[in-house]
Amino acid sequence: MRTSGSCLCKAVKFSFDIAEKHFNSCHCKMCRVWGGGPAMVVESAGGIEFESEEELALYDSSKWAERGFCKKCGSHLFYRLKNHPYCNFNLGTLDNDQEFTFKTQFYIDIKPHNYAFSNETKTMTEEEVMAAFNS
Repeated sequence: MRTSGSCLCKAVKFSFDIAEKHFNSCHCKMCRVWGGGPAMVVESAGGIEFESEEELALYDSSKWAERGFCKKCGSHLFYRLKNHPYCNFNLGTLDNDQEFTFKTQFYIDIKPHNYAFSNETKTMTEEEVMAAFNS
């Protein structure tokens, strides 16, 4: 399957392959600071293509990852690992964002107590996330 999306001003358009129509949420502090709340993301299965890459900016957010955003409107587009093909795109930037189901919440143990999602999802603590994705 393939999906597509863009930033708010449409200066950066993209498409990528997906394995399943689901999204995950990340409650880590970095994601909450980056987007003003928990990140809701769709994992790419490869085949990432950008239009107008000159409007795409990258932020080196850690030793292992970077985040992409539009230079014109500032829309947060993706999070990707530097030395691995893993990349996820923000759900709200996708053209068909309402077709995805909520699957997993990451860093549930450091999620602020002042909000909660009512959906039943798989949940993973920081320790579980690090054990699962640290390789």
